[in-house]
Amino acid sequence: MPCGKYVRSEHALAPKRLVTTTRVASCMQVVIFCCRSVAILSQPWNHLVQTKRDIHHPTTMAKSSSSAAEEYNDTRYHYDHLTSPLPIPGLFHDFALPAKLLRLARDRNDFPADVVFANKDRDDVTTDDVISNFYDLLDKVEAYLTDPSSSQQHKLNATQQTKFLIEVEGLDGSGKTTLVKRLQETLPHAIATKTPSSGLLADIRPLWDKRGGILARAFYMISNYVLEYEIVTGYYEQYDVIIIDRWYASTCGYTVARPPKNDSSNTLGSGEEEEQRIPNIGDMPDKMFDWPTDLRLRPNILLVLQIDQSTRQKRVDNRASSIATATTGGGEGGGAPSRFNPWDERLAKDIALGERILEALHRVRGPDETYTINANNSIEDVARQALDIVKLPMERHLNPQDHFASNPLGWWKYMGQNLQLCDESGERMHRALWNLQVSYNSSKSSNGSSSSSSGSSIPILKTVGLDRIDTNFVYYWTASSAFPCNESFIWASILWMGGTYPTECQWRAEGYLKRVTEEECSLRGYCAPQSLVAHVTACTKFSSDDDGKRRRRISRPDAYDDAVDDARNVGTANSSVVCMVRFSPIRIEVLRGGPSTRLSGYPQRWEWSRKSFSSDTNAASDTDAGGWTMRSILPFGPTPTMTTMGFRDLTICIVGTHTSGKSTIGRKLAKLLGCQFDAELGETERDSESLVEGGHLHGDGSSTTLLSSSPPGQEEDWDDFLLKRECERDALFQDSKSSIRVVETWHVGNAAWYKLRQQKSAANTDLELYKIAISKHQESSLVVVVQLMLTSPSTMVRRREIDTDNRKRLPMQDDEKECHQLYIALQDSINLKKDMLDPLGIPLLQVNNDVDGDEAMEKILVDVLSFVQKRLHHQVLVASSE
Repeated sequence: MPCGKYVRSEHALAPKRLVTTTRVASCMQVVIFCCRSVAILSQPWNHLVQTKRDIHHPTTMAKSSSSAAEEYNDTRYHYDHLTSPLPIPGLFHDFALPAKLLRLARDRNDFPADVVFANKDRDDVTTDDVISNFYDLLDKVEAYLTDPSSSQQHKLNATQQTKFLIEVEGLDGSGKTTLVKRLQETLPHAIATKTPSSGLLADIRPLWDKRGGILARAFYMISNYVLEYEIVTGYYEQYDVIIIDRWYASTCGYTVARPPKNDSSNTLGSGEEEEQRIPNIGDMPDKMFDWPTDLRLRPNILLVLQIDQSTRQKRVDNRASSIATATTGGGEGGGAPSRFNPWDERLAKDIALGERILEALHRVRGPDETYTINANNSIEDVARQALDIVKLPMERHLNPQDHFASNPLGWWKYMGQNLQLCDESGERMHRALWNLQVSYNSSKSSNGSSSSSSGSSIPILKTVGLDRIDTNFVYYWTASSAFPCNESFIWASILWMGGTYPTECQWRAEGYLKRVTEEECSLRGYCAPQSLVAHVTACTKFSSDDDGKRRRRISRPDAYDDAVDDARNVGTANSSVVCMVRFSPIRIEVLRGGPSTRLSGYPQRWEWSRKSFSSDTNAASDTDAGGWTMRSILPFGPTPTMTTMGFRDLTICIVGTHTSGKSTIGRKLAKLLGCQFDAELGETERDSESLVEGGHLHGDGSSTTLLSSSPPGQEEDWDDFLLKRECERDALFQDSKSSIRVVETWHVGNAAWYKLRQQKSAANTDLELYKIAISKHQESSLVVVVQLMLTSPSTMVRRREIDTDNRKRLPMQDDEKECHQLYIALQDSINLKKDMLDPLGIPLLQVNNDVDGDEAMEKILVDVLSFVQKRLHHQVLVASSE
């Protein structure tokens, strides 16, 4: 037998005495299959399953002996019988069935004749060697997939964490292989491969392409598992990025777009398949496109090349003349085209086939992310698009410490997404067990509040359920009785472990806890898990019982479960028994891998700490919202860089012109934050009985710039009086136990009023005095300013007409004229950011408040909360020492 050819052995036909048995078996098979078809016909794509009338035919049963003929005439070993449960012929969802079909083909010697050996230049390799080596590889892959040992699982886990897989898909002629090569040349530590891969699979591929039908699909399915086996067992150990020219997405996409005809009707060795009814891809259920569960490696990125039919056909025609040396892939596998691959001709005859394949590729569920690239452009443009897509995900996967250098909580959230604990926003997924250990000191005082004083502190360690993570905070739920509701901060440490060995991560962080108000939870839509509410309700019920009743309850083993079921099902649970807590980290440490990892470069350890703040540090820059510095500690580091930490207060100033909503927004914001609200002094200090029309342009609302309540001979200027009183109120806030306040108008707004009144008469107060007062307050308090804007004076006029209280508080002679005057003076002509806030380093948020109604107000409150919370970490004063 000459090398380079596959020759099919000739065997005797089955003895005639077996024919009767075969026919009986065939009748039984028809009954069994018809029963199975009844269930399948209820699906909209039931036409893909073909009913077999005569599965066996004696003339196709070539065997090496009469005993073998008797065995293989049994319908259990026939291809159609094995694949009949498949809703789509050739669409396999595991390794076992295609492997069984290929082994059955070997046992029956069911190979086509006259197949050109793929590696025809190697005289030392025979056809028998190629076939034998392929089935040896099949056995190795099966042993790998069925290996239950922990060491095998650890290799898989390490591969998933340390390799970045890019799958490139598209129709023949779309430029897949060219793009794969370009990515390999551009990306660091990258290698290109394909399915079927080179070597044994490339050698034997012509045989299965020639065979066609269900066996060809089985071969391509097995090729996907061979690639995983090669990656996990170390074929590409020295590479970080693996770029794959076709993988399971092709196997699935090509099969559902054009399912093969049943094998019994296919002519052996022709490589052709009969026409059959084409499925509607959009009508098929999502599960048909699921990545096989036993194909455990999945691409991090799937790139689908989209190309016009005319452009694709030109490229295919151009390469046809050099098919012997072409490097672009054909059909369902990448690499050199197979001589018997019919897909170019099929795509040319049926334009809709290419559209169906591309639609199916986009529906494959398994890759972390799927992107479409316009492949009609030049290879340079296509490569540029691909690089732009893969750059950030690749850095995030391979070097998360660099990608999240300025946002360590972003890394934590990214890990939660990978573990299916949270969604992209950082919110816990339904029923996900996302637990966190929290440790802090707390002591109960006589008034029931908690304190962090070291003298009488009570150490507390508890496991809580994480609710969400955002850029600056970690949120969790706990029992309301276990956490104080006052405004004080509590220092705490947290611990979370996630991932899988050998690259699991351990997160430790120090920071402070603050209870989130029920009002803020309601505004943002934060809801406690009902299971937690039910359990806390049951615990509360037990603890509130008298001794006798409690003893009776405890004596019943199922009493607590009954109480939980009552709270959950009857609806007796009270959501107020739980509260949300916000953890603001100051220092974070991440340990990746452990001493037994046995991976190069592991374990890894990094530390993030808030940038050192002093009392003169401002929070005006949005880019400094995170405020993190990072350092690598290998393997262990010295003590943390931060030696002392303290808090400063937070003053939120609400400013705006008349009727801009300062009082309403300010009071609601204070309630959301659970803090005090200081109303505008200019209003509270006025004598409401002496208000006159236009009096606001003079001072206290009367007809003079002097304080109307001043004793004779001791008259005091109104603006001087307000400045003094505002400074006194600042001092009271600093001496109080409150750490946050919302103040209306304050020094910032008073300065604007002063400039307006200065046009009427001279005053003793200079504008710089307001800046001095603010600067002094910044020594102990962080200051942020929110300016409520109106688009025109007409809004002021309209609101005064609706609200009589506005007219009483600020009487006017001519509403339109004076509203226009106030609008210009208090909003348009004053540049808060340039004239006052920037020199003092105070952040400013300008929000339009033209629209009335609860919905518009809620939106403003959410924007203001986000603006304030971005800068809460600046409350922490950090002194660093190296």
